[in-house]
Amino acid sequence: MRFSWLEGVSKKWKEILVIGRTLERDGKKYHMVGMTMEEETARLYIIEPYEERNCHQPKKKRTQRQLIREQEIENGCYSNCREFRIGNKKLCTQSGCSGVLRPDNYEDIKLFLDMMDAGWEIPEWLEEKDWDRLQLDTLVFTGLKRLPRYSSDMPIVIKHGRGAQRHLLHRAKQIMLEIGKPCSFQFTAHDGEKVHCYINDVLLVDLWEEAGKKFDDARYQEHFTEEQLQEIKSQYYEALRQSCPKGMCYIGIAYECSKDINLQFYAREFLDSYPEPHSGSASFLVMRWTPDQQTGIHGLPLKGGTIDVPFSPDTATIAAELLFYMEMTEEWEERVF
Repeated sequence: MRFSWLEGVSKKWKEILVIGRTLERDGKKYHMVGMTMEEETARLYIIEPYEERNCHQPKKKRTQRQLIREQEIENGCYSNCREFRIGNKKLCTQSGCSGVLRPDNYEDIKLFLDMMDAGWEIPEWLEEKDWDRLQLDTLVFTGLKRLPRYSSDMPIVIKHGRGAQRHLLHRAKQIMLEIGKPCSFQFTAHDGEKVHCYINDVLLVDLWEEAGKKFDDARYQEHFTEEQLQEIKSQYYEALRQSCPKGMCYIGIAYECSKDINLQFYAREFLDSYPEPHSGSASFLVMRWTPDQQTGIHGLPLKGGTIDVPFSPDTATIAAELLFYMEMTEEWEERVF
């Protein structure tokens, strides 16, 4: 430890504002602590629950399916907020971040102590909460001369930005896909709605052939110098060699759904496998394939999905699984009373 480290911890705020309001949503509690000001940068702090995933068993070997189901893809609930209005003052978010509270993070400790000195009272429901079950969201606002005026009767409005929410299927949907043949299936969404899915086509995608067409396209080449183009090609083909060796293919899936969602398909054999340790550097290529048409045979938006593990070009059937789907969330406003 060095004394220079203490400089960041001992900083004094130009201004500090206590808000101290608790929010309740979807059966969970969140707490808006307050704001601080340094030079022309203001920060808003919100404490929220942290749900630790079951990823603390290093000795237990888990399949790819188990690892994917345990993945955490979302950040803090408030870290993507676009706008914060307090009274008639509107603040546009410059950036946001989220981090788990730790007892050895002295910057967070000092922040809470300074808030308490300024009049913040820890709500009763929060007093006995363990820090490893909480995280702190920080919203940053720039270009301010001072913090907004505030009183406990002022309305507060938070505008949440668009995002993507992952919904795991309670029971994975197993599907047998056939190259060149359509099929259909249905599953129950997280809200109980029956979703009907129509696969229009299943095809083998030769990434090496597609890459050659892309790099030979004059419209693509005009954006780079010859030296830049050779470097891009070298890096891409190196990743391609490791992810999908020459002569092998990925699977492209064109589908429609009765609900506006994006599906994620996996090969069942891959899901049943265990991750292989890699030595040295390794590159991985994830392909985003999209169909040429915009509308499917049932009149619904046509979307593209991929199974990005290598398959032989003579593959006729693929045992696949649908583990989860992604649903876009629209902008919405939350009022804090």
